[in-house]
Amino acid sequence: MRIRNLENPHLDRFEISDIQGSEATDFFDTNGYLIVSNVLSKDTTERFKLDVKRVINAQLHRANEDSLDEKSELILTEGIKKLELIDHDNVAEIYDTIFGMSSFLRICGDLNIENAILSLLRVEPKKPLYGFTNRCRIDPPRDERRTYGWHQEVFYTIPNGRYIQTWAPLICDTTIQNGTIEIAIGSHVEGIANQSWIESPGKATQILIDNDVISKYPQISVEMKVGEMMFFSGFLGHRSGTNVSDEVRYSLVGMYHDIDHKPFHAPKIDFEFRKMSPKKYFESIFEKR
Repeated sequence: MRIRNLENPHLDRFEISDIQGSEATDFFDTNGYLIVSNVLSKDTTERFKLDVKRVINAQLHRANEDSLDEKSELILTEGIKKLELIDHDNVAEIYDTIFGMSSFLRICGDLNIENAILSLLRVEPKKPLYGFTNRCRIDPPRDERRTYGWHQEVFYTIPNGRYIQTWAPLICDTTIQNGTIEIAIGSHVEGIANQSWIESPGKATQILIDNDVISKYPQISVEMKVGEMMFFSGFLGHRSGTNVSDEVRYSLVGMYHDIDHKPFHAPKIDFEFRKMSPKKYFESIFEKR
C-alpha cells in the first residue's frame, strides 16, 4: 500500500510488497527514485548498531584508550570524535572494518533489497546482482571533507553499467539537520548530464553536475527512518546535506549492477594493508630462523 504524504507527494512511501506493482514502478520511472518502508528489520539494524559500537571500542583499545559503554548511544558519536582527535586513520579503519562485518554484509545481501532491485531493473527473479561500493558512510558533525555536491554516480562506478543505487539510515533516523540525502526530482531523464571533474587538496574528488542542469528540477531533502530505504537511478542528481547536528550520521550507500548487461566487467580488487603486508609478515618469521 502506498503511504501518502499530504504535505509533499514526492515523499510518499511504498511498502516492499508493492514494488512489483505498476504504481511503484511508474513512480520510479517518472521521478527516478522510490522510498520504501520496512526494508530492513529492527533485528538486523540493532545487531548492526551493536557491532559498530564494538568496532569503535576495539579501535579505542588499539589506540591505547579506555573503552566506552556499549550500552550507551553516546559511544557512536563520542567514540568517533575521540578517535578523530588522535588520528583520522582510526576512523578510516573503522570505515573499512564495517565494510567487511558480517552484520553489514547481511544488510547488503538482504533479500528485500535484492528483490526490489530486480523488479526496478526489470530483471527476472533470482538473477544475481553485483554489489559495488556498498559502504556505511560515517559523517561526523560539521565535517565536509567527504561531502559531495550535486552529482551522478556514473563516473564513480563500473563504466557503462546498468544499476540501481541505494541510500538508507543505518543507526539513527536521517534529518535535514544531520545532513540527509537531497535529490533533484526527475533529473535522471538527462542521462549523463553535463558535469566537471574537480580535484582539491584534502577533499574527495568531485564530479559535479552543472548548476544550470540541476536548477531545472525540483530539489528535496529526503528525511528517513531506520528500516526505510531509497532506491534510485544512477542518473538521478543527488547529494548529501551538511551534518550540523551534534551526532555522527551513519548511512548506507551502494549500487547493485545487472551482470547480464553486456558492458559489465567486475573490477579487480586490490587490498592495501595498513600496518604489515603478508610478505613482511612472512619475512618477520622466516628471516629470523
